[in-house]
Amino acid sequence: MAFIRKSAKPSPAEVPIADGAVKVGERFTVTQLLELAKQKGVESSPLDVRGLLSVLGIKLISVPMKDDVSGMLTLSDNGRDWIVKVNALHHPNRQRFTIAHEIAHYSRHRFQQIEFEDLNFFRNGDSNPMEVEANRFASELLMPETAFREKVKIFSGSIEAVAQYFKVSTLAVRVRAKILGMKGHGLE
Repeated sequence: MAFIRKSAKPSPAEVPIADGAVKVGERFTVTQLLELAKQKGVESSPLDVRGLLSVLGIKLISVPMKDDVSGMLTLSDNGRDWIVKVNALHHPNRQRFTIAHEIAHYSRHRFQQIEFEDLNFFRNGDSNPMEVEANRFASELLMPETAFREKVKIFSGSIEAVAQYFKVSTLAVRVRAKILGMKGHGLE
């Protein structure tokens, strides 16, 4: 769940976009981010979330945290630069989802808060709308619909194989399949 740590509103950050221009204060969609990744030579299937962070100009720090904290997104003291911290003690697949979740907060919510703390407890969907949106965004970013459906078909619906390809948990695959209305092949 995201918590507000300071009352100050962040200033809009400049981010390179598809045509090479810079837009200030833009909220990004999954499609825009995947296109940006491709244009900047960042692997997009499966998505290199660390590479995307770099393209966005977001610093990544991997540090041990309490087990119930997956990560956080914070605006640095200079008021311009964003930092993602991810729990170094969590499984690499969990870290990938956390990074994608923080990219979602950056893309959609950075104008509302200057710090987001991602607690494991709130991954179950019983959280505020901002967290639900960040989880859905992260899922779409890591498992885009077309690629997801293609991999489900290629791997004959094997949840484990799909999860291994996208470098996510089997639970993330099941949730994504459910959101997309997929049934059968063990994806119910």
